[in-house]
Amino acid sequence: MADTNKKSLSYKLQKNPVLLVFIIVALAVALFGVVNITAAIKEKMDLKTETTTLPETTTQAAVSETVQPEPVKKVNLYSKNIVSYKLEKTENNVSVIAEFADKQSLLTTHNADDANNADSIPVFCFYASDGTQLNCPGELKLNTNNNTAVYTLSVINDFANAVALTDEITVTYDNILDLPFDICLQSKSSGDLGSTIMGTHTKNDGAIQPDCNLDLINKAQGVKKAELTKTDEFIWLDIYFDDVNAYTQLNNDFITNFVSFGFDCNGVKVKRDFIVTEYDSLNMVRCKFDTYSMVTVCDEVNDSDLTVNDVFSDYAVSVWTSDYDKEQALFSINGAASYATETESTEN
Repeated sequence: MADTNKKSLSYKLQKNPVLLVFIIVALAVALFGVVNITAAIKEKMDLKTETTTLPETTTQAAVSETVQPEPVKKVNLYSKNIVSYKLEKTENNVSVIAEFADKQSLLTTHNADDANNADSIPVFCFYASDGTQLNCPGELKLNTNNNTAVYTLSVINDFANAVALTDEITVTYDNILDLPFDICLQSKSSGDLGSTIMGTHTKNDGAIQPDCNLDLINKAQGVKKAELTKTDEFIWLDIYFDDVNAYTQLNNDFITNFVSFGFDCNGVKVKRDFIVTEYDSLNMVRCKFDTYSMVTVCDEVNDSDLTVNDVFSDYAVSVWTSDYDKEQALFSINGAASYATETESTEN
């Protein structure tokens, strides 16, 4: 044992255990420092990476939004006088603005002497899934300074209710021009619908158009004509009057006015009121009746298969107006009927 190296570390540790503890503590402190330094470096590098890449990500998102414009619907121009167009919509209406080649073509197309005197109004023609054409009269505004015509559609409830029945879809001002449509010009004086001047449909190809040649029996003086749009779910009966005087007088000055119809089915005399929309610009009232209202009619005549289309196609139907106190017969279709006279004599 004489050869033992008294200067070696192992010998000193054996003779002095406190020294061993001190070394262990020193190593632990050093190791802890290395770990903290490493974590700090990593955190700094992560922060640097985040700082340099975040603006780039934000910029890419902004660019992505700006390079995706809202799709523009393609409108076909069938009138050679129209050179451009644009679509607009608000919470209360939709408009199509058409620019014409010049002032003369603008006025001629709309049968107008000046910007405030036109015989035409725009009609927006839509289509049910079965092809039935649904005509919605609009409003016209001409501007001879920039040769533009503004075709505005404000009354969409009739159409919205119709396609809710036929197609089970919801129509609003926000989406109505996403549906196929045509714009035609209708004469205010004659009530005749002209050709399509622009639209996204195919110029009425295959459309089931309203019956414009109804044979009106016992037509009252002042009634010009009537047109019938019919499906199994609803009918529209558009009644045109000769002028504003006939329009107001035959409708009891629109103070208290009902438009009603009656027919005979299985020996039962059925009488019902229409729901009516007034179109003053055309001196026309649109009379509506639908499948929901047919429920009580079917019960009354004991025929659950009877449709509103059947009634206005196969039965003699009488149409009249009333204001509680008196009734005014307007006409009959599909044969002679005189329910208004019978109703008046019964009530009096």
